Amino acid sequence: MSSPQQSEPPQTVSHTGDPAPDPEVFRVDPLTLAAVALLLFGASFPVAGAPFLFWWVLAIPAFAAYWVLRVRTTVDGRGLVARRPFTTTTVTWSDVAGITFPRFGFGKAALAGGGSVPLPGVTVDDLPRLSAASGGAVPDPTPPASEPETESEPDAGRSAEQ
Repeated sequence: MSSPQQSEPPQTVSHTGDPAPDPEVFRVDPLTLAAVALLLFGASFPVAGAPFLFWWVLAIPAFAAYWVLRVRTTVDGRGLVARRPFTTTTVTWSDVAGITFPRFGFGKAALAGGGSVPLPGVTVDDLPRLSAASGGAVPDPTPPASEPETESEPDAGRSAEQ
Protein backbone atom coordinates (compact mmCIF):
# COMPACT_ATOMS: atom_id res chain seq x y z
CA MET A 1 0.00 0.00 0.00
CA SER A 2 1.37 3.39 -0.90
CA SER A 3 1.46 6.36 1.39
CA PRO A 4 -0.57 9.48 0.54
CA GLN A 5 2.64 11.53 0.44
CA GLN A 6 4.02 9.52 -2.47
CA SER A 7 3.94 11.50 -5.72
CA GLU A 8 2.77 10.06 -9.02
CA PRO A 9 5.20 9.80 -11.93
CA PRO A 10 4.69 12.24 -14.83
CA GLN A 11 2.66 11.01 -17.81
CA THR A 12 5.35 12.00 -20.36
CA VAL A 13 9.04 12.64 -19.99
CA SER A 14 10.10 16.07 -21.21
CA HIS A 15 13.08 14.95 -23.31
CA THR A 16 11.13 12.35 -25.31
CA GLY A 17 8.44 14.68 -26.67
CA ASP A 18 4.98 13.49 -27.60
CA PRO A 19 4.70 9.78 -28.20
CA ALA A 20 4.11 8.78 -31.81
CA PRO A 21 0.47 7.97 -32.54
CA ASP A 22 -0.37 4.34 -33.04
CA PRO A 23 -0.22 3.27 -36.68
CA GLU A 24 -3.48 2.42 -38.45
CA VAL A 25 -3.64 -1.11 -39.88
CA PHE A 26 -5.82 -1.86 -42.91
CA ARG A 27 -6.56 -5.56 -43.42
CA VAL A 28 -8.65 -7.77 -45.61
CA ASP A 29 -12.04 -8.35 -43.97
CA PRO A 30 -11.70 -11.35 -41.61
CA LEU A 31 -15.08 -12.58 -42.80
CA THR A 32 -13.22 -13.66 -45.93
CA LEU A 33 -12.01 -16.63 -43.90
CA ALA A 34 -15.60 -17.95 -44.06
CA ALA A 35 -15.24 -18.14 -47.84
CA VAL A 36 -11.94 -19.94 -47.35
CA ALA A 37 -13.73 -22.46 -45.10
CA LEU A 38 -16.28 -23.07 -47.87
CA LEU A 39 -13.41 -23.53 -50.32
CA LEU A 40 -11.87 -26.10 -47.96
CA PHE A 41 -15.20 -27.89 -47.71
CA GLY A 42 -15.48 -28.07 -51.50
CA ALA A 43 -11.89 -29.21 -51.88
CA SER A 44 -12.38 -32.01 -49.38
CA PHE A 45 -14.65 -34.02 -51.71
CA PRO A 46 -12.04 -34.82 -54.39
CA VAL A 47 -9.45 -35.43 -51.67
CA ALA A 48 -11.79 -37.86 -49.90
CA GLY A 49 -12.52 -39.65 -53.17
CA ALA A 50 -8.93 -40.09 -54.34
CA PRO A 51 -6.46 -38.86 -51.71
CA PHE A 52 -3.31 -39.96 -53.58
CA LEU A 53 -4.47 -38.12 -56.69
CA PHE A 54 -5.92 -34.90 -55.22
CA TRP A 55 -3.99 -34.25 -51.98
CA TRP A 56 -2.50 -31.11 -53.53
CA VAL A 57 -5.97 -29.48 -53.81
CA LEU A 58 -5.81 -28.75 -50.06
CA ALA A 59 -2.97 -26.31 -50.78
CA ILE A 60 -5.42 -23.91 -52.46
CA PRO A 61 -7.50 -23.09 -49.35
CA ALA A 62 -4.34 -23.13 -47.23
CA PHE A 63 -2.73 -20.46 -49.44
CA ALA A 64 -5.99 -18.47 -49.49
CA ALA A 65 -6.07 -18.43 -45.67
CA TYR A 66 -2.38 -17.45 -45.56
CA TRP A 67 -3.11 -14.57 -47.96
CA VAL A 68 -6.04 -13.27 -45.91
CA LEU A 69 -4.04 -13.38 -42.68
CA ARG A 70 -0.79 -11.96 -44.12
CA VAL A 71 -1.69 -9.04 -46.39
CA ARG A 72 -2.18 -5.62 -44.78
CA THR A 73 -1.18 -2.00 -45.04
CA THR A 74 0.14 -0.12 -42.01
CA VAL A 75 -0.02 3.69 -42.15
CA ASP A 76 1.47 6.27 -39.80
CA GLY A 77 2.79 9.83 -40.00
CA ARG A 78 6.13 8.75 -41.49
CA GLY A 79 4.85 6.57 -44.34
CA LEU A 80 3.23 3.28 -45.15
CA VAL A 81 4.18 -0.39 -45.06
CA ALA A 82 2.46 -2.71 -47.55
CA ARG A 83 2.68 -6.43 -46.71
CA ARG A 84 1.90 -8.84 -49.51
CA PRO A 85 2.14 -12.65 -49.42
CA PHE A 86 5.90 -12.81 -49.97
CA THR A 87 7.18 -9.22 -49.84
CA THR A 88 7.02 -6.13 -47.65
CA THR A 89 7.39 -2.64 -49.10
CA THR A 90 8.07 0.48 -47.01
CA VAL A 91 7.41 3.90 -48.55
CA THR A 92 7.78 7.36 -46.97
CA TRP A 93 5.15 10.03 -47.66
CA SER A 94 7.69 12.14 -49.56
CA ASP A 95 7.94 9.32 -52.15
CA VAL A 96 4.17 9.09 -52.66
CA ALA A 97 2.74 11.20 -55.50
CA GLY A 98 -0.87 10.12 -54.96
CA ILE A 99 -3.29 7.31 -54.17
CA THR A 100 -5.36 5.68 -56.90
CA PHE A 101 -8.32 3.34 -56.57
CA PRO A 102 -9.33 0.99 -59.37
CA ARG A 103 -13.01 0.23 -59.87
CA PHE A 104 -12.62 -3.07 -58.02
CA GLY A 105 -9.93 -4.08 -55.58
CA PHE A 106 -7.56 -2.27 -53.29
CA GLY A 107 -5.83 1.07 -53.73
CA LYS A 108 -2.36 1.76 -55.07
CA ALA A 109 0.17 4.36 -54.04
CA ALA A 110 1.60 6.10 -57.11
CA LEU A 111 5.27 6.83 -56.49
CA ALA A 112 6.97 10.11 -57.38
CA GLY A 113 9.73 8.27 -59.23
CA GLY A 114 7.23 6.25 -61.28
CA GLY A 115 5.63 2.94 -60.55
CA SER A 116 3.12 2.05 -57.89
CA VAL A 117 2.80 0.03 -54.71
CA PRO A 118 -0.39 -1.99 -54.05
CA LEU A 119 -2.05 -1.18 -50.73
CA PRO A 120 -3.75 -4.38 -49.53
CA GLY A 121 -6.82 -3.75 -47.42
CA VAL A 122 -7.20 -0.06 -48.34
CA THR A 123 -10.45 0.83 -50.13
CA VAL A 124 -12.14 4.11 -51.04
CA ASP A 125 -14.27 3.83 -47.90
CA ASP A 126 -11.08 3.92 -45.81
CA LEU A 127 -9.97 7.38 -47.03
CA PRO A 128 -10.99 9.25 -43.85
CA ARG A 129 -9.05 6.75 -41.70
CA LEU A 130 -6.12 6.88 -44.13
CA SER A 131 -6.07 10.68 -44.00
CA ALA A 132 -6.13 10.73 -40.20
CA ALA A 133 -3.43 8.07 -39.90
CA SER A 134 -1.15 9.79 -42.41
CA GLY A 135 -1.17 13.02 -40.44
CA GLY A 136 -2.60 14.95 -43.40
CA ALA A 137 -0.24 13.56 -46.05
CA VAL A 138 -3.32 12.13 -47.77
CA PRO A 139 -6.12 14.72 -47.90
CA ASP A 140 -9.59 13.65 -46.77
CA PRO A 141 -11.98 14.16 -49.72
CA THR A 142 -15.15 13.91 -47.65
CA PRO A 143 -16.86 17.26 -47.04
CA PRO A 144 -17.17 18.40 -43.45
CA ALA A 145 -20.48 17.63 -41.80
CA SER A 146 -22.79 20.63 -41.94
CA GLU A 147 -25.19 21.51 -39.18
CA PRO A 148 -28.84 20.89 -39.98
CA GLU A 149 -30.73 24.02 -40.91
CA THR A 150 -33.45 25.15 -38.57
CA GLU A 151 -36.48 27.19 -39.53
CA SER A 152 -36.21 30.77 -38.37
CA GLU A 153 -39.99 31.23 -38.24
CA PRO A 154 -41.91 28.12 -37.23
CA ASP A 155 -45.28 29.80 -37.97
CA ALA A 156 -44.31 30.60 -41.58
CA GLY A 157 -45.16 27.06 -42.71
CA ARG A 158 -48.57 27.19 -41.06
CA SER A 159 -49.67 30.43 -42.70
CA ALA A 160 -48.80 29.10 -46.16
CA GLU A 161 -51.00 26.01 -45.55
CA GLN A 162 -54.04 28.06 -44.54
